[in-house]
Amino acid sequence: MKSVIILWVFILVIVLSGCVNDWEQHYGSYPETVDQNVWDAMKSNEEISRFVQLLEENQFDTLFKSDDAYSIFAPTNTAVQAFLSNTDNKIDTTLLKYHLSKYFIQLNNIPGNRRVQTYSGKFALLQKSGKIATIDGKLINYESPLFKNGNYFTIEQVASPLPNLYEFFSQNNKVIKDYKDRQDSIILDPEKSIPIGFDEDGNTIYDSVTLVYNIFEEDFFPVSKEFRNKTATIVFPLEDDYNNALTEMAQSIGGSFIDYRDIPVVWQQEILVPYLLKQGVFDNMLEPEAFVWKSSRDTLKLKNVLGDSVQILYTPVDKAVCSNGYAYNYSNFSVPEELYKLEVRLEAESLLDNSGIDRYVWNNKATVVSDDFFVPYKEFVSTASNDSILRVLFPLGYNGNYSLEFKTNYLLPRSYVMTVSTNMDYGGIYDIYVNDELVKTFDYYTFVKYRGGIIPSVLGGFFVPQGRFNKFDFFVENITEFGKPRIRFEYKGPGKVPSQGLVIDYVDFLPAPN
Repeated sequence: MKSVIILWVFILVIVLSGCVNDWEQHYGSYPETVDQNVWDAMKSNEEISRFVQLLEENQFDTLFKSDDAYSIFAPTNTAVQAFLSNTDNKIDTTLLKYHLSKYFIQLNNIPGNRRVQTYSGKFALLQKSGKIATIDGKLINYESPLFKNGNYFTIEQVASPLPNLYEFFSQNNKVIKDYKDRQDSIILDPEKSIPIGFDEDGNTIYDSVTLVYNIFEEDFFPVSKEFRNKTATIVFPLEDDYNNALTEMAQSIGGSFIDYRDIPVVWQQEILVPYLLKQGVFDNMLEPEAFVWKSSRDTLKLKNVLGDSVQILYTPVDKAVCSNGYAYNYSNFSVPEELYKLEVRLEAESLLDNSGIDRYVWNNKATVVSDDFFVPYKEFVSTASNDSILRVLFPLGYNGNYSLEFKTNYLLPRSYVMTVSTNMDYGGIYDIYVNDELVKTFDYYTFVKYRGGIIPSVLGGFFVPQGRFNKFDFFVENITEFGKPRIRFEYKGPGKVPSQGLVIDYVDFLPAPN
């Protein structure tokens, strides 16, 4: 029995010994340690003497007088000489900081790819495949022992900090930079602000500490910041392609539009840029194959950073690797015609807010001037543009004052055909103003005068009634600035129509033919 116990103990020792050896082989293979300051070790390595000299000249040697641990990626003398042979290159404190990390790095602990934060605050990409290791693609050819306050690696090329997405587009298309910068808001930081009293209305008064809140970075992606595990992909045309597309757009519009400089910046910031961002900002670093259609009959959709599904109708090219994501250009960018050639529609019921069951009030988009109060209604009509209309009814034969004023959606400065979709049974005589200029007087009796309510359009052809709904149109020539034109329907009297009021389904602005 005793011999059996001894045998089992012997087997257990062998097994444990094998486990220990296996553990050390895979997890405990550490470089040797040396009781020496890493700075002294670097100074004794002639292969990196030029880099050591640059650190000393910029007073980085003082970092190593403390017990704080650093990992240093030191370019060889040959690497420094090759880098400086290009007169456009310089080695400054920012570049030196990029070669230092306040984190203790051991290559045997790098599983594959690891984003490492450098002393500059920017992240570098450390990659290891077998025995080959690189930092930002630059080969690491030596790893030192562990010293009292860190270790160092030698690399065969100088590593240059990658731009973040904000820096990349600041250099390659400032439209995104300007758009992002315009989204800054100053808000109160309640955690750091100290309450010091109350005002006469009982509101707390703070000794305020404010912070900058950027709506763009909150909604889309913090392009000016860098993270270890958070990245994005942005597909946006570079500046030359962007301006060329605007020039094509300008020439398509014609008239006073000649090139990209004639397209209002406000239109770009309010219409074009938000559209492109919704179509082209995605979580994570997407490779080009993510945008490839499986067949010509496919419809490729991707979920954008807002969580919306967007159809990919472009081919991203020229991938640029940034410190917090990828940036792509368009292979063939043009401004979508839907943004400037199609009609711009305002649904009339959008001027109302719900105030209860089947109860509505005018919202702040509408201004009503009237001798009497008339309740506005949102009426659901299955054949209407958005399944609903705006309806205001007057007493029979009403002769008082009534006007409704509101702003349209954004319009470029040009000639338009304005179309009003309305009900033929309720109306009167109306003067219609655009930006306080009378552009049309319309008598609803017109629908009665024309047989079957079929009335001519200013573009040729006719408007044919759909049930009791019909349209009328007219030219608008006084929109000379980009913005939201003001529209006013001003009631002039009952005319010959049997019922008075104002019923509008929608108002359209269609760019007029050149």
